Amino acid sequence: MGRWPAPWPTSVHLIGVGGVAMSSLAVLLARRGVSVTGSDRDVYPPASELLARAGIEPRTPYSPSNLPSRPDLVIVGNAVSPGNEELDAVLERDWPLASMAEVVERLLVPGRRPLVVAGTHGKTTTASLLAWLLHDGGRDPSFLVGGLPGNFDCGSRLGGGPDLVLEGDEYDTAFFDKGPKFLHYWPRIAVLGTVEFDHADIYRDADEVTRAFSWLVRLVPRDGTLVYDADDAAAARLAAAARCRRIAVGLAADADLSLADREDRSGGQRFTVLAGGKPAGAVRLALPGVHNAKNALAALAAARAAGLPLERALASLPRFRPPRRRMERVGEGRGVVVYDDFAHHPTAVRLTLEAARSLVPAGGRLVACLEPRSNTMVRAIVRAPLEDALSRADRVVLGPVDRPERFAPEERLDVASLAAGLRSRGVPADGPLPPERIADLLLGELAPGDRVVVMSNGGFGGLARRLVERLRG
Repeated sequence: MGRWPAPWPTSVHLIGVGGVAMSSLAVLLARRGVSVTGSDRDVYPPASELLARAGIEPRTPYSPSNLPSRPDLVIVGNAVSPGNEELDAVLERDWPLASMAEVVERLLVPGRRPLVVAGTHGKTTTASLLAWLLHDGGRDPSFLVGGLPGNFDCGSRLGGGPDLVLEGDEYDTAFFDKGPKFLHYWPRIAVLGTVEFDHADIYRDADEVTRAFSWLVRLVPRDGTLVYDADDAAAARLAAAARCRRIAVGLAADADLSLADREDRSGGQRFTVLAGGKPAGAVRLALPGVHNAKNALAALAAARAAGLPLERALASLPRFRPPRRRMERVGEGRGVVVYDDFAHHPTAVRLTLEAARSLVPAGGRLVACLEPRSNTMVRAIVRAPLEDALSRADRVVLGPVDRPERFAPEERLDVASLAAGLRSRGVPADGPLPPERIADLLLGELAPGDRVVVMSNGGFGGLARRLVERLRG
């Protein structure tokens, strides 16, 4: 690891190209003129659509036959490790190999000012907001976001300005580099959102997660800036140890940027931004929920730290379009509206459903469909907080645990028990059911005014679009 540039390759192959960040990197490289190939176990929207538009056809499943004649570089995703026959073939052939984060560090960071957005929740939304504010403010930023921002056709961009917005993932980098990705990004301006236990496959407890974020804070130089969520105790403790300028954002009136008069309405929200406790402007944001209002405050603070006047950033905020799969309105039929959300953690599920409640008209129901798929959500340790989060819905249908063979029964989330626990709280719940049966079940009971939120960090068998198509059929 280190801040030294590398020459741009002329050809690359990405193993794990279906990941949201890997697919965006693939497109960035292709647009730079690099010859790009890639492979994955499976690829689903929005990554599959993004790659198709860029003329990159992912090869599935993994196989040595996917490999082109020797490329300049093979980029390996963090979910791929030895034992994958395609990767094993690369290792046996002694081809140049790098992680996604190392490629960013070598090709994108040199000569630019990194603005790194980190935290357990809200990274994609906040990074997308920040990229949009800088772009609309005439700063021509570069960015790499782990999602598909609504204001752009891709989660990556090479701009001509000095700013580089990066979504700073705390997940490990590669099979040969077990540190967080954000340690490769050298932030000059860092955003630290909420910090809590996640990624149970690589972190033992909350202390280990906090320690990882402390490394990020220490990377910010003395003349840099740390924007942090002052409402989150862990983030505030980490910020107290920072050597740089600190900007507090949150609900407290004494935060450097705070808000007042917040109201969810028309699928979004309105609120007044307070700077130093004084009104700076009333804005509309096209996402509901107080957590999204705080994401906006963090992006505003970071853009301001980068030199964009606050009044200019506030003027851009109403034109922000949310990233794909962040309370994305998929469609409507028979008076029922279906949303798709990337919720990957019990807290994310709770916040999503609390925000979605404002979308339900009188007489309608909030229906939650959840696929336990992330490396945290498939484990028994989330049983109680997940039941609490899902109890915010009026009806719950659960999919099966993804790849259950990875865990012993006592370590694996018991979906049937989770459904039973919800029923004991008075919330009608079924599961585990495959996506096609969920669609059949709900089509027989959905009524005008119902709002359905489909939550998964994977494809969930295309359930959201399947529901919309059948509701319209």
